[in-house]
Amino acid sequence: MASEPGISAVTPSNERPAPCRTALLLGGGGARAAYQVGVLKAIAELVPAGKPNPFPVICGTSAGSINTVAMASYAANFHLGVERIVEVWSNFQLHHVFYADGKNLAKRIGGWFWSNIGFGDWHKGPGSLLDNEPLRELLTKYISFKRIDQAIEAGQLHAYCLTACSYTTGESTTFFEGAPEIKDWRRTHRTGQREKMGLDHMMASSAIPVIFPSVKLGYEYYGDGSMRQISPISPALHLGADKLLIIGLRKESELGLPEPPKYRPSLGQISGYVLDTLFLNSLHSDIERMERINRTLKDQNQIKGDRLRVIDHLVISPSEDIANIALRYFEHLPRVFKFALKLLGLKRGNSRRFISYLMFTEEFCQELIDLGYRDAMTRRQELSEFLNC
Repeated sequence: MASEPGISAVTPSNERPAPCRTALLLGGGGARAAYQVGVLKAIAELVPAGKPNPFPVICGTSAGSINTVAMASYAANFHLGVERIVEVWSNFQLHHVFYADGKNLAKRIGGWFWSNIGFGDWHKGPGSLLDNEPLRELLTKYISFKRIDQAIEAGQLHAYCLTACSYTTGESTTFFEGAPEIKDWRRTHRTGQREKMGLDHMMASSAIPVIFPSVKLGYEYYGDGSMRQISPISPALHLGADKLLIIGLRKESELGLPEPPKYRPSLGQISGYVLDTLFLNSLHSDIERMERINRTLKDQNQIKGDRLRVIDHLVISPSEDIANIALRYFEHLPRVFKFALKLLGLKRGNSRRFISYLMFTEEFCQELIDLGYRDAMTRRQELSEFLNC
């Protein structure tokens, strides 16, 4: 899809440039990222047609990296980009993301266990429980990195970035492309480097450990960008953003259904909490840290010339517990996939958190899109004022 109607990526907009640079932050969460699409659908209704891209900086991690690249490739026509990702996410099925038939699941999961418990050569065995090659094929149809280059050249996109974690060095690496004045950066256990990106970077950023295979970039193997990402807000600031719209994937006070208290936690419960920690905790901790710094700066009437500055930001988060929504749709999963989950000790009653990250089904994703849309529209006045620079 190298060419789309309504896109003129090489012609700068006639609109006067906005006096602020708003970044869109899209974090990880597997199938939960459908919620981000719903929020973007609402924003598209709030932004008048013909207006320039409201997010000159876009940052993504894990599944959020897929939505990031999709929106970056439509920076010349924000509304068309939203239409495209709504179309894709509204029709998702498991087999669009990974091979979900019985033969492939048995071969993959059996081969993974055989090669990792000492009977086979783990170098030659499958590198993960699931094979996500179908996702690569899907992205090939919808993503145009050439359009991103044109949008950057035309000034319709200032920068975009994807974050992945190196299994080789243990560092969190943010790959970016953008305006020439943006410099590489290095901090403790995290770096930012300019690099020409492609599908491999997207696949690496969204490679949930153990579940999806790592991806080789250069001389290093990379996995999901949520790993060791201790400061998910930082890349947007390095890329020149002065305002942040953050779309979270966890309810602010997520209590949900009580877990069964009588027994030791099952593999399903433990796996769900591990993924919660991987995808959700660092973002909310970083938001709290930023808000604390903002309050301190406001209280102390920041002196002129201080490098620290108040960062204007808005967070849109689910009003419902997404894990509970996933539980309602458990029976919609293919029978063979539910059987595979059962073999791994993951049953309906104890795996709601875990399955919420892998439930790439049309019904579940559509409900999350609707939820994101409603939550954003509930705050439409606040959103409109925030986006009006």
